[in-house]
Amino acid sequence: MGGADPAGPLVVDVRRNSLDDGPGIRTVVFFKGCPLRCVWCQNPETLSPRPQVQREPERCVGCGACAAACPAGVARPAREPERDPEAACRRCGACVAACPAAARRIAGRRVGLDELVSSLLRDEPFYRRSGGGVTLSGGEPAANPAAVGRLAAALRARGIHVLLETSGFVAWQAFRRHLLPHLSTVYLDLKLADPAAHRAHTGRDNALILGNLERLVRAGVEVLPRVPLVPAITDGEENLRALAARVRAAGLPRLALLPYNPLWLGKRRALGLPLPYARAEWRPAAAVAHAREVVRAAGVEVVG
Repeated sequence: MGGADPAGPLVVDVRRNSLDDGPGIRTVVFFKGCPLRCVWCQNPETLSPRPQVQREPERCVGCGACAAACPAGVARPAREPERDPEAACRRCGACVAACPAAARRIAGRRVGLDELVSSLLRDEPFYRRSGGGVTLSGGEPAANPAAVGRLAAALRARGIHVLLETSGFVAWQAFRRHLLPHLSTVYLDLKLADPAAHRAHTGRDNALILGNLERLVRAGVEVLPRVPLVPAITDGEENLRALAARVRAAGLPRLALLPYNPLWLGKRRALGLPLPYARAEWRPAAAVAHAREVVRAAGVEVVG
């Protein structure tokens, strides 16, 4: 098996033994890069298409070794704000290597196809016994359709179930050519039915996403739409009813609701990113149950 390939995709993490990202026991690959900028993004370390330094202030001992090692002069102890890290940081890893407390890491490395496939096949016995497989997540895996498509093809050649988690904001022709033939299932996130609201909270309108939902259904692939229940943004009754109507019109009988998870806030702070949205509380069970009832009343089954 080969090592890192300069043309390979940027991988942030490989998470094993997942039970929440598709059927059975799964290994989830998180790719870097996403065209959307959802203000509640659960994986902010995957947004940028470049490697980033991720800091853990609670580990920092304030020794200043990172600042001394940084050739660009932007690194500061993780307890302190850095100087314009996105613009000036060279992502060389010098500060990471110098930190004695492991308070810094590089989020994102290029991984060659052979290396990644070999790693994922270590879990093949678990996939076989549980009806699981590999989930491609991010970020937006389809933002790099050729490289991720080669990975999906290699896995499907071994008979492994491949599931794609996508925002749906992808160029259809490249998606259909490189990825679609190798996918077992697609989980497509629907966030807001109103185009203006979608643009306000994600940076893009939803026309491409809704169009791709219909194209996937026509292509015959198994599709599960998912709606994140983001407080005061996506969880309103009007939005849920409108999204359920879209799902029903596409010919799909069901969707999944994803309760809001505030743990992303710490990750965004660790990257030195601003917080355009900062709801830190979990959603009460009663609020999630009410959302389910709204969708069911609109004629769509709720799964999960």
